[in-house]
Amino acid sequence: MDLNINTNTIIDQLNKNNFLPGLYVVSTPIGNLADISIRSLSILSLSSLILCEDTRTSKKLTIKYGIKSTLKSFHKFNSTREIPGILSKLKDGLTISLISDAGTPLISDPGEELVKKCIEENIPIYSIPGASAVLGSIVVSGIDNSSFTFLGFAPQTNKLKEAFFERIEYSKETIVFFESPKRLKKCLKNLIDHFPNRKIAIIRELTKKNEEIVRGIPKEVYFEFNSRESIKGEITVIIECGSLDKKSIFNKEEIIALINLYKENKKDKEIVKLLSEKLNLPKRNIYQLVIDNK
Repeated sequence: MDLNINTNTIIDQLNKNNFLPGLYVVSTPIGNLADISIRSLSILSLSSLILCEDTRTSKKLTIKYGIKSTLKSFHKFNSTREIPGILSKLKDGLTISLISDAGTPLISDPGEELVKKCIEENIPIYSIPGASAVLGSIVVSGIDNSSFTFLGFAPQTNKLKEAFFERIEYSKETIVFFESPKRLKKCLKNLIDHFPNRKIAIIRELTKKNEEIVRGIPKEVYFEFNSRESIKGEITVIIECGSLDKKSIFNKEEIIALINLYKENKKDKEIVKLLSEKLNLPKRNIYQLVIDNK
């Protein structure tokens, strides 16, 4: 439906209001370019400089809305070198906006060091809120959103992965993190091993044409994605809190007794799988008791 809104006229009206120089942290769409506020467009159009991760990506937004401000690459590989010059411009009274390729800047994106330096130099910083993959995903996940922890991107090294999954295991809050589409299947296998009975949701390509939400326990979700030759897009993983994994009608001594009972005719791997499913406990917990009881 065409609401016949003249965006440029609204921006012009906003521009007539008092506008203070400083660093503006501006949220941009995470997919659909229509998901941006009029205030964000106004700030970007008034900025002397827009710092962005990739000028090619940000140009799609600025061209669509007729924003003429200069774009400059600002990412983790050049931020240390660029910050002194940016601070100098801000001290001269220029207005500079910081955006990311998608969503809210600084959330798993560069910019934290620049904000810290601005605070040290008493340079004003303004937040222009908007789209966020974290919040946008959790509200459609069907998983409790009253309290949650965001863990950024899932680590790749085995040592960090263990600490990562251990943190999830003992969390009493819903967990949210980002994952690469290339590593999604492997991630789901890890979730099956560690949290076989927790509800999870995979949100892919949020707000875009191919938006997809897959909900269920890890095994069900893995089955959905495993048959695909390739998986593409931005992915957010939601995992329900760990309280369910801690509930068991059996104490440690009783579980060890069950392990010894099953050892008569089953292999360790079979025991771990069986007891994990029956007792609603992570496989790693059962496996550790099997090892300790050798």
